[in-house]
Amino acid sequence: MIPMGGGGFHFFMGGPRGNAAGKRPSIAMYRRLLVFVGPYRWNLAFAAILLIVSTALGLVWPQVVRQVLDLGLKEPGLLDSLVVVLIVVLLVRAALDGVRSFVMAWTGEKVIFDLRMAIVTHLQSLSLSFFNQKKTGDLMSHVTSDATLVHGIVTQTIIQVLGQVLTLVGGVAVIFVMNWRLALLTLVVAPPIGLIGQYLGRRIRDVSRAAQDAQGEAVGVLQEAIAEVRVVQAFTREQYEANRFHEKLMVMFQKSIERSRISSIMFPAIGFLGFASSIVVLWYGGHQVAAGEITAGELVAFLLYMGMVAGPIGGLASQWTSIQQAFGAADRIFALLDTEPEVRDLPGAVPIRPVRGEIEFDNVSFRYGEGPVVFEDLSTVFRETETTALVGPSGAGKTTLVNLVGRFYDPVSGRVCVDGRDIREVTMRSLREQIAVVPQEPILFGDTIRENIRYGRLDATDAEIEDAARSANATEFIGRMPKGMETIVGERGVRLSVGQRQRVAIARAILRDARILLLDEATSSLDNESEFLVQQALDRLMRGRTTIVIAHRLSTVERADRILVLDRGRIVEEGTHAELLAKSGLYNRLYTRRFVDEATIGQPVPPPEPVLAGQIVRIRRFDETV
Repeated sequence: MIPMGGGGFHFFMGGPRGNAAGKRPSIAMYRRLLVFVGPYRWNLAFAAILLIVSTALGLVWPQVVRQVLDLGLKEPGLLDSLVVVLIVVLLVRAALDGVRSFVMAWTGEKVIFDLRMAIVTHLQSLSLSFFNQKKTGDLMSHVTSDATLVHGIVTQTIIQVLGQVLTLVGGVAVIFVMNWRLALLTLVVAPPIGLIGQYLGRRIRDVSRAAQDAQGEAVGVLQEAIAEVRVVQAFTREQYEANRFHEKLMVMFQKSIERSRISSIMFPAIGFLGFASSIVVLWYGGHQVAAGEITAGELVAFLLYMGMVAGPIGGLASQWTSIQQAFGAADRIFALLDTEPEVRDLPGAVPIRPVRGEIEFDNVSFRYGEGPVVFEDLSTVFRETETTALVGPSGAGKTTLVNLVGRFYDPVSGRVCVDGRDIREVTMRSLREQIAVVPQEPILFGDTIRENIRYGRLDATDAEIEDAARSANATEFIGRMPKGMETIVGERGVRLSVGQRQRVAIARAILRDARILLLDEATSSLDNESEFLVQQALDRLMRGRTTIVIAHRLSTVERADRILVLDRGRIVEEGTHAELLAKSGLYNRLYTRRFVDEATIGQPVPPPEPVLAGQIVRIRRFDETV
């Protein structure tokens, strides 16, 4: 069910179009990854040169061993020289490999840094409806575990595969020059090894992606349980949450075991084929040595080169498994990066100039995805500097109306205009810079009070922040704290009371100094003293601004310049508090319902204050269904 109104700005509503990841060829996937490598191509070129030199030196040392066996054993002086040459070759190769490894590690870290930033930047650009369909933990797994798997490809695998390919090609060329008959015996196992790697590697990739999906779901369950741990403990649902996590983790475990089972078949099969070819070569080469066709040194050198050929074949099979796992993670990453925001700047959109604040709804119709119609041909005008209160039953469309003003969603038809200009013709950033939001349940960041207020305008000075706090009546409690403005509020502001969080949120909105204010009144759950302080701060905040407030209390609507009564997506009544009470309409029923409830249970009727629609009895408010 999609909430369409009520006691909070439900900005995470609706449903995204979705973007299921399709299967992509590995080459195409790698090509996309190389886009992130492009800025560091000279690093890769340098590493590739070092790799070529290192591979060439690696191809030299079997020849030195051959000379040692065939000639060095007969001439001790030559043996000493050959050993020195061999040591120098290996030392130089080790130094080159060390430099290459560092260059690739640095490059890989930078590439993954860029990839993670691309993921986070893209996430910030997506429409709010997208987040309604995704768990936070699953999205975070893209930045953490998925990117870590891809990191292995860029940091090491790419250069390792290149090195193995060069060694394989060089080794094959040398053994064919040395003895083409033995070379053919060596390569006879290459086709079955390739087929095994291709078939089982594809299965590993599919299973790896499923394992990553399961991990994302498990992290999502864990994140929810931790974020709402107070609710979990209050309802004694610790074991229930542990069981939920166990269920998701078991899926991941099963997929990981399946991946390991496939790997345990592939690697022994490839290893057996490699050893079988070595045995055949040793048998056939031994007969050639016995017949005097080749020397013992040549046979040993050939076996060393064969090891160089067999090593890359086995290494490539191993790397193929890692590559397929990483491609499974890359599938998920690129599926996310391919997701288009539903609401975005249109071609030709320009920044909007500072606004006066007049807002017009011109025959606006709207629905969430394929759901029922929320608004149909709704028209109204919010005049500049005027405070308009929205009241009505839950689901009437109050929050949806507010969300359309901030262009968190686009109407299906009609226009929402600011100062006569369709907000789709201007950039979203410039529009939202003209708007300040105070939700009913403000969420603060786990930083200091100062930084939470500064969030309203990042370039604000400390003096401006303190002025905003003073205007929001926040200095009243900030001054009592040992660290004052530098007090850490905790995750989501849990170290502050509801009223204190509200005043920090109001200070943030005051600091933003926007002409349009979207307010979900938040005094209904406060004690009398906190309510008085918050209401004072809200009065200062609303002064001189175009304010749209989702109202829950009588004191708010009494001061409003205009009241819109919404029901089922339509404006059914409009006027001031006194004018609407004089009618026998929905507003009158919302107002008087409290007294009907009290009379029913035999309670005395207190003087009419400041609570509308039974806020005390059964906690009824303006936004509850009558």
